[in-house]
Amino acid sequence: MRIVWFLIEKEVRQLRRNRTLLALLLVAPLIQLVLLSFAANYEIENLTLTVVDQDHSPAARRLIDKFQYTPYFQLTRVRPSSAAAEQDLLADHADLVLVIPPRFERDLVHGGAARVQLLVNGLDNVKAGLASSYAAGVVQAYQDELRPATVQAAVAVRGGLEVVPAYWYNPRLNYKTFMVPGILVEIISLIVMMVATLNIVREKEIGTIEQLNVTPIRKWQFILGKLLPFWVAGLYQFSIGLLLARFLFHVPMVGSVPLLYGIMSVYLLVPLGLGLLISSVSNTQQQALFVAFFFLIIFVLLCGLFTPTEYMPAWARALDAINPLLYIIDIGRRILLKGSTLRDVLRPVLILLGMAGAVNTLAVWRYRKTSG
Repeated sequence: MRIVWFLIEKEVRQLRRNRTLLALLLVAPLIQLVLLSFAANYEIENLTLTVVDQDHSPAARRLIDKFQYTPYFQLTRVRPSSAAAEQDLLADHADLVLVIPPRFERDLVHGGAARVQLLVNGLDNVKAGLASSYAAGVVQAYQDELRPATVQAAVAVRGGLEVVPAYWYNPRLNYKTFMVPGILVEIISLIVMMVATLNIVREKEIGTIEQLNVTPIRKWQFILGKLLPFWVAGLYQFSIGLLLARFLFHVPMVGSVPLLYGIMSVYLLVPLGLGLLISSVSNTQQQALFVAFFFLIIFVLLCGLFTPTEYMPAWARALDAINPLLYIIDIGRRILLKGSTLRDVLRPVLILLGMAGAVNTLAVWRYRKTSG
């Protein structure tokens, strides 16, 4: 281990001399965590609303006021016809068009029911789905207010059905509670893997790899000496990220933080080992970066952070079986938000342990093959 310690000391000195790389490794992930956690917002407000009021009745006016007095919609235009409102959708001046037909109040009073039309800009399907959901909620609230008091009293006497939702693990449905743990491990994975990817291949480009090859350093000692400094840096990033998650984003930490640290220590060996493997088989830093980006993009897009994995096609779910990000994001959320124990997350932890062993063994083997 004395040889490994000398290699670690060499890596630390190189990092201290390279101020840009040091800042990228220690500071950049924390800035990215703060920016991305605020930017990845699933709460959409101030959706632009165009109204086509063809009834001009008090009932129609109250419905329009309902939309205006919510934080989700901002009334920007009132059009005389649906054709004119459609031009607002075409020009991206409206996210939603509310069309109130003629005889709206009469149908509501005499028939007990009336229809309104919602035209939604579906160019952004996520935004469109939320806009439609918000609008349906406003209309439902308006309908409940119009229910006669005698009917409400009758329902109360008969013991009508009332649904009272309770959201476990995220009572306020705060998107930051859901997103921050995933964004944290995603950023750490990206940074440590990229830095590890450039490590060995940089030694090749500057010629120091030949000097190391003629020393009595064993291959596993060389890989371990390369890996440990960035492993410590990854745990540092994780520690600061957890502090930001707790005190800046108010993410609850119900479960065992030491358990999460232990699992994170195992997980970091996966992106680091994969980065060192890519570095050992690459001849230039440019080549290594392209290969690393290939894997990172697949890992990020299929990890379930932005798109639930259950909605992905079967081939994507099968590919996710070897996606380490999928497992660590799930483990982090379950421990922090649900208070899961090691028994609850044992299967994904064993999978990560197997991945760590496999990629680091391949890194040692491949380095021996190229260096003779």
